[in-house]
Amino acid sequence: MRENLSAVVRRHRTGYHYGSNWIHVLLSFAPWLGVLLVAALLYVSHARLSIAPGVIFELPRAPLTGGAAASLTALMLPVSRDLPGAEETLVFFDDDRFSLLDPEQRTSLGELLRERMASSQKKGEFLLLVDKRIPHGDVVRFVDLAHEVGIERVNIAVKPE
Repeated sequence: MRENLSAVVRRHRTGYHYGSNWIHVLLSFAPWLGVLLVAALLYVSHARLSIAPGVIFELPRAPLTGGAAASLTALMLPVSRDLPGAEETLVFFDDDRFSLLDPEQRTSLGELLRERMASSQKKGEFLLLVDKRIPHGDVVRFVDLAHEVGIERVNIAVKPE
């Protein structure tokens, strides 16, 4: 009794199963493992791809015992205004007083920094004495202004009490 070849193939195609059910379970998880792997790679790489604008400070690992001897020095102090709780940061440089909030004074401070930098012995170095009550944004605003005029290194120190 010879069976028809197509009937044998049809019977094997519908009646054949893998060795056991655990193989079906493992194979059903394979697409989800791929999705999880791609999601993990995107999560890890996202931290390296997103860049926030700002100033990078490389802090020393040793205790701060010394500093750069700079020929140009400025002092930043907070000054109270008429309104209670309202403070403004003033920059004292070369016997003049400048406000970082006023665009005209900021421009004149930049011109004075550029002029004094040209006549300085140590070009590109600057010492900034900061009171501990100065907001971080004002310090970054001054460092940005110093960078615009060509100052390469700014040594920021807390004003001794």
